[in-house]
Amino acid sequence: MITKLKEKIVAAGLSPKKELITFLIVNASLLVIGIVLLIVLKDLLYFGLCFGSVFLFSLIFLTRYSKRIAYKNSENLQDFATLFGYFRIYIHNGYSVYSALKELVNFANPDLEKYLTTLISEIDEDKTVQPFIKFSKNFNEIIIEELMLSIYQLIDDGESSDYLMQFEMIFDKFSEILYEKYLKSKDSKLGALSSTPLIGSCFLIVVLTVGIISIIGDLINGI
Repeated sequence: MITKLKEKIVAAGLSPKKELITFLIVNASLLVIGIVLLIVLKDLLYFGLCFGSVFLFSLIFLTRYSKRIAYKNSENLQDFATLFGYFRIYIHNGYSVYSALKELVNFANPDLEKYLTTLISEIDEDKTVQPFIKFSKNFNEIIIEELMLSIYQLIDDGESSDYLMQFEMIFDKFSEILYEKYLKSKDSKLGALSSTPLIGSCFLIVVLTVGIISIIGDLINGI
């Protein structure tokens, strides 16, 4: 489980060491504050709040990796669409598949630059379709594998072949899918924003309830 968590942290573009240090420092601080309040105020309520804060912080801290990975993958898909839009232009201007791919490296983000560099290096060693399929595995979209297969088929036939038309049809379909995902993501964010006031109200109610319970407890102890 620890290995999987470490892999997820790396996939999210974060440092496992820094994440562990932050996690331990924050949780240890909250627990120390809770113990101090318990000793000074002799009230389990405050310790319980601090302990609950540890649980809440841990939950938010550890679940944010999946969100970061999803966001990073979304950004890579957007950049992929932009880059292979350039690729289409290069092919129409007489570039070979290999030369066009090398040109894309100059415009790629760090992730895609690494993927493209690996693809070009593997093409030098392996003239089969395998490097293209391996490259497509970096993205969680089946249509990208179809797209890379159509690019591989362009190697021998080039601009004048029917494979270029096939590539463009698949690329246009991919662009449509990406746009639909963008719209769904936008709707999802708007839905999350609309629920924010409700969450804030719930939090306020909890705080008020805790405060009232504390006041009643003091009154009863005073009596």
